[in-house]
Amino acid sequence: MYVYTDYPYGATIDSADRDAAAQWWGPAETSWIRANVVTDTFGNSIDASGTSRFLTGGADRALLHALRNAADVVVVGGATLRAEPNSIPRDRPVVVVSRSASVPDAAIAKARAGITVLHHRDANPPAGVDAVVLSRFTGTSIAAAIRKLGHRRIVIEGGSVLLTAMLATGSISEWCQTFSPNYTGNPSTHGRLDVSGTVTFSAHDAAGFRYTRITPDGAPGSHRD
Repeated sequence: MYVYTDYPYGATIDSADRDAAAQWWGPAETSWIRANVVTDTFGNSIDASGTSRFLTGGADRALLHALRNAADVVVVGGATLRAEPNSIPRDRPVVVVSRSASVPDAAIAKARAGITVLHHRDANPPAGVDAVVLSRFTGTSIAAAIRKLGHRRIVIEGGSVLLTAMLATGSISEWCQTFSPNYTGNPSTHGRLDVSGTVTFSAHDAAGFRYTRITPDGAPGSHRD
């Protein structure tokens, strides 16, 4: 599917072209934390079933894979992983942020590059994962723990609790949000994401999906480790 850039320049790419999709994310910096989320036009990131599957479509999946390929590690919250255990990549290390250390067997089996769970000291991590105890679950402590594992190019794919914690401490360098034309029908504000900052990029595809990137207010500079 073709993606058409609206801002800051005019260009068209075929999302099925892997090289073009890789260029979509621009030159790789040495260190960054990107959030990648899909929501409806109201900012809802989950539907009534508690998943985002209904929201995906258009070129979103192809661009998601390209961003994962640019990253060292994919990070996800425990509740999101339990709702969508098959959503994680096979070929990238995964970090799960979960106080309870509850990781589904299906996710452990799929993550061939390994899973590390950041958990509370009272939790009991399952066999098949590496485990790191966190004394605090702030955005700063989570980011520090992930970098201590050796990761510098980090993509966070949800959920809303984890992303909100990262935003609160200015830990996210770039917010990448896909606005889906599909409405979740979810009247609850749980899982709703609203980010302020500077829009640096905007594009769309023929299926009605809109792709944006924002430098959030208080985001760290790309030179930071």
